[in-house]
Amino acid sequence: MNIETPPFYNEVYELALSLVNSKSQTKSYWRLYEKLRVLCENYTGSESDHPFQWETLADFTLDDVAALEIYTKALEIAEILGLAQYSASIQLAMAERYLQLGKPDYALKFASSAKETAKSTEDSELRKEISECLLEVSRNM
Repeated sequence: MNIETPPFYNEVYELALSLVNSKSQTKSYWRLYEKLRVLCENYTGSESDHPFQWETLADFTLDDVAALEIYTKALEIAEILGLAQYSASIQLAMAERYLQLGKPDYALKFASSAKETAKSTEDSELRKEISECLLEVSRNM
């Protein structure tokens, strides 16, 4: 199995697309969100447990504090599997959520970690997003 991509990638991806398209439809959104949450829980602790599923769930979690808890789980899995690109992306998302919560010190911590982690990836777009986040954090300090 390629640990970069989970075996259920397409299912999570399709749920994410549906969530994006249903955001204004509350019942539909929550039904899809619950389906994604259950999918994540079903893989918890298995060989297929993957940061992709958890990061996606956190991305669609409307409560920032709850999202941060889910991102933490995703980050732990990414670090265990040695998936630097996922780790950097998750750290960036955490920094953005901390900014939304008005906690720039935490945002700086996670954005700085994301920058360091991203150095070992080939993803120039991710590195650019991290730099933009660091600029935003500096404006909020």
